[in-house]
Amino acid sequence: MTQKDSIECNDVLITEDEHLRERRKKLFDEAAADKLAENRFGIALSGGGIRSATINLGFLKTLNKFNILEQADYLSTVSGGGYTGCYVHATLKETGSYDELFQEKHIDYMRRRGEYLFPGTGWLRVWNQFILIVGFLISLVMSLISPAIVILLGVGIYMFLADLIFFDQTFVNMHLGQVFLYGGIVLGVVFAIHYMANVTAYFNLDVSARFNRLEALVAGLGLGAIAVVYILGFREMKSPDLSNLLPYMAVGVMLIAMGFFTNPNATSFNRFYRKQLADAFLRFSGKYRNVLLGELFNAKSDKKTDYIGPYPLINTTLNLQASHDPNFMGAKASDYFLLSPLFCGAKLTGYVPTAKTMGYQSLTLPTGVTISAAAVNPGMGAYSSKPLSVATTLLNLRLGYWIWNPLKLKTTYPVVFWPFYFFYELFSRIGTDKKMVNISDGGHIENLGVMELLRRKCRLILAVDAGADPDYVFADLENLTIRARNELGIDIRFRSDQVPEDIIKPRPSYGYSQKRFAIADLYQLWDKVPGYGGGEVIEHYLDKKIGTLVYVKSSVTAPEGRPDISKSDFLKYGTYKYKIYHPTFPHESTADQFFDPVQWESYYQLGQYIGADVLGMDRLDDHEGCSARVIGIDELVDHFDFNKDLFLPLEEEAPETVKARGGLETLVEEEKVVEKVVEYKM
Repeated sequence: MTQKDSIECNDVLITEDEHLRERRKKLFDEAAADKLAENRFGIALSGGGIRSATINLGFLKTLNKFNILEQADYLSTVSGGGYTGCYVHATLKETGSYDELFQEKHIDYMRRRGEYLFPGTGWLRVWNQFILIVGFLISLVMSLISPAIVILLGVGIYMFLADLIFFDQTFVNMHLGQVFLYGGIVLGVVFAIHYMANVTAYFNLDVSARFNRLEALVAGLGLGAIAVVYILGFREMKSPDLSNLLPYMAVGVMLIAMGFFTNPNATSFNRFYRKQLADAFLRFSGKYRNVLLGELFNAKSDKKTDYIGPYPLINTTLNLQASHDPNFMGAKASDYFLLSPLFCGAKLTGYVPTAKTMGYQSLTLPTGVTISAAAVNPGMGAYSSKPLSVATTLLNLRLGYWIWNPLKLKTTYPVVFWPFYFFYELFSRIGTDKKMVNISDGGHIENLGVMELLRRKCRLILAVDAGADPDYVFADLENLTIRARNELGIDIRFRSDQVPEDIIKPRPSYGYSQKRFAIADLYQLWDKVPGYGGGEVIEHYLDKKIGTLVYVKSSVTAPEGRPDISKSDFLKYGTYKYKIYHPTFPHESTADQFFDPVQWESYYQLGQYIGADVLGMDRLDDHEGCSARVIGIDELVDHFDFNKDLFLPLEEEAPETVKARGGLETLVEEEKVVEKVVEYKM
């Protein structure tokens, strides 16, 4: 395949718009397509491992009852939110129907796979734990093949030279003994004096540092003397014996050839992690269980299953620990790296067509989601550190991924000597100056998945923050607001009565949140527009509102009254009952990736309740046969901007009134059924 220049971000957005307009036209009508720029709608699911995945399953289930999920243009996911995202995308690809989502058999299966790394009960659970341990150890051994190749090549070169040059071992042994004897005496004397000086001059600032310099000098001279002894031990060149040299050359060629196949993506623990996630969330995806990312979405296709779902934005982090790019030098170096069906890449590297580019055309949906959830890795964006890189590399705690650098695709040969990349990770030399770039968990740069939706100027964003935040410091929200303002010129401005710290953070004397979400207006403060002569100038906008952000936080509001246990089995897995015995709920540690069915169901129910809260519902109708009308994007915008009620009493709801509200909605006119409901607030 002929490689092309990487594509700029603006071109990516233009192509996406073409597909989104086509999707709206085919799923809804021409008017809906024409309104894309006015009411672009995105849903963001944050990181947070299995906790986030479970809360978001419940949240999307509630939205899906009113066809809100279908009307979303984008589904932007990070880490654990991607677990839910891949379930939605692959199931829709297989079935072509939103009615097939969140079926009880799906939910029951995922509930039982909450401990997805080693699922099961009894002896099956023990067996799966044993498989995990063995799998990790095997991948650790495989990961050490790359450095072993380099070490063996070094040993081979030494032995090769030893066969070519006469080496006087007796001379070396005699003089090495003298170096160790006299050098050891000198170093020992200096060490003893240093120890006494430290003890007697405990508070002196300089004495220890001076001795350290002296000890370093003695050690350096000793190493130099050892090197000289070895050099003098080589006496003369022998006549080369081809029969002796050929084995070394054959082994060397074999080791070098092996180096082109020791791909860390194939040997890291990422493979085991990916398989477990696929087993837990893609069980009902049929032939699309391992669907190619480039084949997941195409609105220009004639098959509805190719465009029925929202456009997926899988957020990962481009790690730049050794970047020489002037835009990143001196900073915690990282960039947003997007994985999506049409394009993959970052603004720093440019983008490439997913389905047509080497290395990207074979990328699968489970692989993309696993990369986005690669929380542990030698490169961890803003959380990177050199000691951590050493530890994670040596222990093979590498869940990230090496992928082709869009900047190098046109000029580089499609081969990589992989042992070098082990040492790039080990010594924090990850950057954009190599053939491959390293990507990891999207939460290493922005854990809410909102930045890409802001970049696309969404009119409405529903963002679920399901990250662990037991102290309600809103760190991920703070990170987003700073980045949005500084990088995109967008001010996330919460309304005076909607400040998250005031209404979501529980007061210690109360114990519960007042609300589960807060509403912010999005204002464009500045933007770059083309200037005269092809240059760029900055145009300032004063309080120009461009959208609305509904920030949803995993939180629990106080129960209303005492639940009547006699009316249902509601408390079997009840959210409030679980919280009594687990006060940190719903912010138990992300390190807990082992949810039993009770814990899983509590988070899943919470997600449904949160969804109902966001929609302004007093009750969550859980009856399978109950009719539900479509809620349109414009209705949602009015709901959050003007506090318009989405749910009038059934006897007051008139079809013509609903249709008159405009937007994408089409009224589902079914016979009204009054059924027993389950209160979502307890």
